[in-house]
Amino acid sequence: MPGVNIGGWHYAGDFDLRVESQAGEAYILALAYEQFHPEIDVTAIDQNRHRVEIHEPDGKNDILQQVENGALTVVRSYQALGRLYRGIICSTLRQYAMLGDAAAMTDGVVGNDDDRWIFTEDNSFRAISTSAQLAGAARALRGFNDKLAQECLDIASDLYHNTNLAPFMAGMKLQAAVELYLTTGEVEYLDFILAQQDLIVKSIARTGWFTARIVKQLEAKKDKHSRQFVKAFRTALVDYKASLDQQASETPYGVPYRPSIWGAGWDIQRFGFEYYFLTAAYPDIFPKETVYNALNFVLGCHPGSNTASFASGVGARSATVAYGLNRADWSYIPGGVVSGTALIRPDFPELLEFPFLWQQTEYVLGGGSSHYMFLVLAAQK
Repeated sequence: MPGVNIGGWHYAGDFDLRVESQAGEAYILALAYEQFHPEIDVTAIDQNRHRVEIHEPDGKNDILQQVENGALTVVRSYQALGRLYRGIICSTLRQYAMLGDAAAMTDGVVGNDDDRWIFTEDNSFRAISTSAQLAGAARALRGFNDKLAQECLDIASDLYHNTNLAPFMAGMKLQAAVELYLTTGEVEYLDFILAQQDLIVKSIARTGWFTARIVKQLEAKKDKHSRQFVKAFRTALVDYKASLDQQASETPYGVPYRPSIWGAGWDIQRFGFEYYFLTAAYPDIFPKETVYNALNFVLGCHPGSNTASFASGVGARSATVAYGLNRADWSYIPGGVVSGTALIRPDFPELLEFPFLWQQTEYVLGGGSSHYMFLVLAAQK
């Protein structure tokens, strides 16, 4: 498939590219850049030569280069296929189960049995979520790669207007409308957002964090509809804060934590990421300490006899046996963030030092390390 062999990241140890992982990772990094503008340049990325050199500055902001890297795989595949891919993956089980460097998976010759496969699907949920993510990435890429930024925006708009959604997906369309409005300022998207007041209020735990940025802008407007919207939104946030306080009081960790069979680290990081936007917009309702609590949980303030940091290589003791591509070596990838403490029934919190327990020690994209980096930047700010 000409044109699609560009950009993207391998998954933890699975060597697959899922569209939600690629677009989602670019989106998280784009919001991190938008909020904090970190000036980091310790990596050289040459997309034309397909080459990356770590510890080698190239005069370009690393986070923006990574936003570009995620956007490229989604945009170029969409242009080649006329639709989003579901994923790109190796063609045999032997390749998929391979341990070690991904370069060993292929001889690099086109047309052999080791070529990777690209799949598509009809999936309205992923289409509309990708619309939101590409719209956010477009803002970060402006001034860095203007052509790609416009391509992201064009595809985001296309997906927004041409995806048939079931009624229960209105919340996903709302997030796309928010990101498209922040990127374009077009009234069409604002009108849709204002029309969703009941949905936003009823689903404030899910919609509040991304809608808050729009509502703060509406506070300057004097029309009756905007004032009603702002008031209803704030009232819903107060109720949501009371619910969060109740959940946080159930454990000593200062964040909502209801353990399950899968490690909760990613969920708590995602919660801290979303909570940041609430405390940034409404510090009188949402105290900033909760951001620190979410970060502290990841860094070791969590249950179990193993209180290692979930971020490999970060902290006095950390998860340095993890489910990455080098798991067979009982090794780790610096900066990878594992899923963390899981609950083994009936009620035993556990974080074993064993690399093949992906429900405790897996690295991921579309969160994981990027949510961790966002939390660190938020705490610094």
